Amino acid sequence: MKPVSWIFLIIAVILSVVGLLMCSIASLQAKRQGIDLFDTKIVNGQSEAEYDFSEDVIGKIQIEVNDCDVNIICGAESNKVVMNNFSSAGYICEVENRALVIEDTVNLFDITDIIENGKIRFKGFRYYLRDRKITTGSKSLNVYISDKFDIKIIDITVNNGDVNIAGYENNTDYTVKIGKGKFTASDIVTSSVVSATVGKGSANLQHITAKTANITVDEGDITAVMSVKEITADAKKGSVSIESESDLSNYNFVLKAPDSTITLETLVKAGNYIANDAQLTNFIHASAGGGSVTVRSYVAPLTPPETDNGDVSETETEADIPVITLSE
Repeated sequence: MKPVSWIFLIIAVILSVVGLLMCSIASLQAKRQGIDLFDTKIVNGQSEAEYDFSEDVIGKIQIEVNDCDVNIICGAESNKVVMNNFSSAGYICEVENRALVIEDTVNLFDITDIIENGKIRFKGFRYYLRDRKITTGSKSLNVYISDKFDIKIIDITVNNGDVNIAGYENNTDYTVKIGKGKFTASDIVTSSVVSATVGKGSANLQHITAKTANITVDEGDITAVMSVKEITADAKKGSVSIESESDLSNYNFVLKAPDSTITLETLVKAGNYIANDAQLTNFIHASAGGGSVTVRSYVAPLTPPETDNGDVSETETEADIPVITLSE
């Protein structure tokens, strides 16, 4: 190594040591004065960071994370993001061009990630010391949205983790991509598109009203209860079960289960089933590789009757069960 290189190496080491000392001194002084140097809290080895976007104008939520569970919670009182166990210096959570952008794919050794659009995303060396205190818990991301917020696009990409979206009634486009994990959606109403692609895992959609639904799972099952004009469900290595909240007599069908059976209401047959009526504009496309395809009308589960005092009444079978007393 050349002498000049040695000099730069020694200077770098000295600066690093000085930086560590300054971070430690600043941390002690801040603690004495009650000042928090970080935007994260660490309790019992788990970190939590919160970002409030109630005052921002947002039309899109864009999330791209690696090993993390993502929950979109609608009907909340406030609009905020809660991030658990994220690397303090390795994530982005900001509003840019009317979009809430959340990423944990920042590479601190890539200058294009640290500096983007003229912004420096490096938060400071002190965060590396902070992250050493994170010892337990997996990453999770919770996005709380009030009903008054008008989100037009929700776009989520997760490499490994589950995605849950619940209770949003708005004309929103949903796009979800999961490498490995589960996609769960419930009580969504939109006049637009719900699209999900899962590598290995499953898709479970309950009480979804939309114009179009496109669901693909490479390895796993698809389960859906929905009212959608056009449904495409493709389980490449799995089964498909669709319960329609709309009248099935209004649909055309392209159903394929080459390795198993197809059930359409009371009709059961092997292989493929195609029914195409030019007067009908609604479609259900469902295919299952290695599994079965089931398409039925949705029937709401019966709720047990209640007595006048609010208690669930016992069924006739339970009431008729005799009480047997064993003697000694």
